Amino acid sequence: MTSAFLSGTLIAQIFSRPAVHEKSEQMLIRIAGGVLAVSYGFVPSMSQAPNTLLVREWQTAYGRGVAAAPPLALVSTFCYLYLSYNLSFTLNHHKGEMYALAAIATGSIVPFTLVCMKTVNGKLNSKVEKSKGLHRSEEMNESKDKKGDSSQELLNRWAVLNFTRGLLPFAGACLGFYASFFMTS
Repeated sequence: MTSAFLSGTLIAQIFSRPAVHEKSEQMLIRIAGGVLAVSYGFVPSMSQAPNTLLVREWQTAYGRGVAAAPPLALVSTFCYLYLSYNLSFTLNHHKGEMYALAAIATGSIVPFTLVCMKTVNGKLNSKVEKSKGLHRSEEMNESKDKKGDSSQELLNRWAVLNFTRGLLPFAGACLGFYASFFMTS
């Protein structure tokens, strides 16, 4: 009986509104910070690298982001949806609506990536394929590429889109923070 009570109490603490909000905020700040840091720090530092190394390093950074960001964004989205649902049938439904907006902003990172970044990601991935077999210090022949499709131009375009994508979970975190600390109960 005691262990069932303790486990029930533990579950209630884990899924309490403050705990859910705190975990969601922590994950969102990590996502937004990581995505924004890649655009602001990684891309400019790679601009002097040979294009073969440039696209390979992009692929490494992109692969890490794909592995980390979507799961964290989905967990945060579900946390905000949980908070929104719990408040939707109370007198405090406006706070629930703000949490729903936070969920939408946070979750939109995935469709933004799939829709808005698909073309640039595809072109950069094809550059990675072209770079295979070359030493990382060798330059790829990009003379036949259309204007705006060089490795550097694609990476710069990707950085702007990635920065924009990073603002989505940041907006979700701001909305969630506002709902938690500035909206009255």
